[in-house]
Parts: sequence; structure tokens; C-alpha cells
Amino acid sequence: MTMTPEAALALRKPFPPESVGKLPKPVKRDDPDKGKCEQGSRYSADGHYCGGYHVRSMHLDFAGHAAVTDRLLTVDPEWTWEPLALDPTGLPAFDRNGNLWIRLTICGTTRLGVGDGKSIKECIGDAIRNAAMRFGVALDLWAKENLVEFATAAMEHQRQQPQSLADVIPPSVDPATGEVTEPGVTPAQIRKLGVLMHGQSRDEALAAVAAIIGRPVASRNELTKSEAGRVIDALESPADTEGAPA
Repeated sequence: MTMTPEAALALRKPFPPESVGKLPKPVKRDDPDKGKCEQGSRYSADGHYCGGYHVRSMHLDFAGHAAVTDRLLTVDPEWTWEPLALDPTGLPAFDRNGNLWIRLTICGTTRLGVGDGKSIKECIGDAIRNAAMRFGVALDLWAKENLVEFATAAMEHQRQQPQSLADVIPPSVDPATGEVTEPGVTPAQIRKLGVLMHGQSRDEALAAVAAIIGRPVASRNELTKSEAGRVIDALESPADTEGAPA
């Protein structure tokens, strides 16, 4: 089965209101003040009161795992997913931040996704939703969440200061001599990476890059040309889904 224009449109079809839930999203990192989100309280930042117990939050629209799974089955009954990596026991491996990276294949097209949660089940469901978003599933619902994440990440980035030359000099430059040892990432590659990783938070994107090249980076600008090429190839190349878990 191949990805047709009709299948792509079907994936992006808006969800009916009854399939859309509300997810509290904190507006401030590490906010210690939690309380019941009810009328007149400070715990809603958008006027929606869910009755839950959380910090001051925006309530973001989202399509749950069941609704997304139903959409995938409708478009491609043979869709599959597989973890990006396995641990020594053969189970899905998590990155150093506790995130689960997966490949989702729909109509013969494969894209990456990442998820987190309090259990493996939650992580899998979140990762499938995230990967499905890259096919356009519930993309309109993700837009508001991405804006909140971008603003939070931007404020966090402004507070971070480099600790040494190694933090600010790309690996393609020798800190001792200043000589270029390997060509750095090109502007075209940076633009391509931006397109391929659209919708991911900064931390998610950097974790994916680290998993592919085998070392952590603080930004895409730290990649060498060859490393950027490896990341682009990994994001664009369809995965071999034979034997992948369903």
C-alpha cells in the first residue's frame, strides 16, 4: 500500500468534537503551586476549568490514543510501529531523558515520533500520537501546544550560558588551533532538518539527533556536514518494518 493524495487527506481530516479532549499544559516550568482547577481559581490560564488538580495551565485540545488509532486503521489497516532502538532484553529502549522514540509506518511511508509518560503503555501511546502528527493527524490540535512549548523552551535557552569553549565551538573546529577539521553543517541541511523535525520540541529534536549520531549536541549548528547527512538520511529513509511489533 502506498501513500496517495486521498490517504494523506484522510489522515489530516479534522476530528469531531466528541473525539477531542482537554489536556492541562503548565505555563511555567517547575511551578510548585498546585490546586483544584475550578471556577474562580488561578489554576486555569485560559478560562477553562477542568476540575483537575494541577499547576496553573493552559487547556490544550488533543486527540486521544483511541481516536488516533481508529484514524490509522481507517486509512491503513496494516499500519505498524517499531521502537527506534531495543534494550539488551529486546524491549523498547528509552533515551537518557526517559523518552521513547519510534518509527511509524502508514501506507508504506515511515516517520519518527517520540513519547513520554508514567508507564510504557503511556509512552507508546504518546509516541504513536506524536508520529501520527507528522502525517497530519490532529495537526491542527498540536499547533497550540507547540507554541506553548516553543515559548517555554526559548525562555529556558536564554538562561543557559556556555561553560567552556567546547560548548560553543562546533566539533568541526579544533579548539586548540581554530583549524577546520571537517566541514560543518550547511545552511541547506539546517533548513532540511527544520522541515523534517517540524513539530518536535527543541529537546526532542536534539535527543533524536544524539540517538542517530551517537553523541549529544546543544544545537543543529554543532553538527558536521557528514553527521547532518546521516540524520537527514535516517529521518527520510523508510524503515524495514518486517517483524516490527504491532
